[in-house]
Amino acid sequence: MKKQGRLITVLVLALIVVIFAVLNVEPVAINFGFTHVKWPLIIVILVSLLIGAIITFLAATGSTLSQRKAQKEMTKEVTELHDNQAAQIKAAVEAEKIKNQKAFDKALADKEAEVHELHAKINQITQTSDHHNA
Repeated sequence: MKKQGRLITVLVLALIVVIFAVLNVEPVAINFGFTHVKWPLIIVILVSLLIGAIITFLAATGSTLSQRKAQKEMTKEVTELHDNQAAQIKAAVEAEKIKNQKAFDKALADKEAEVHELHAKINQITQTSDHHNA
């Protein structure tokens, strides 16, 4: 639907330019600085329109290219930031994992020492009890 609207707009503008040009066919003097010429006004209007269209196209193309370049740079920066963030998260997870493993190993060693101590007490109580019974 947008393409049809654009086509209609272009056709209406072209019709307006043609009508304007046909109404202005008398020759006009044009000074190029180094020479003078007389051209029909229709030619001057169409050449001016063409030059304006070329300038607009070049300006739009330059703007589009710089926007694409900026978008590429921003996409690259976002990717780098994402990668850095992922690396930082991974490092933090690994550090926490190591910290938790050390805490677990220490707690396990403490419990094993406690169990060993309790076994020693049980053996001592058992031996004392055996000596009293004997």
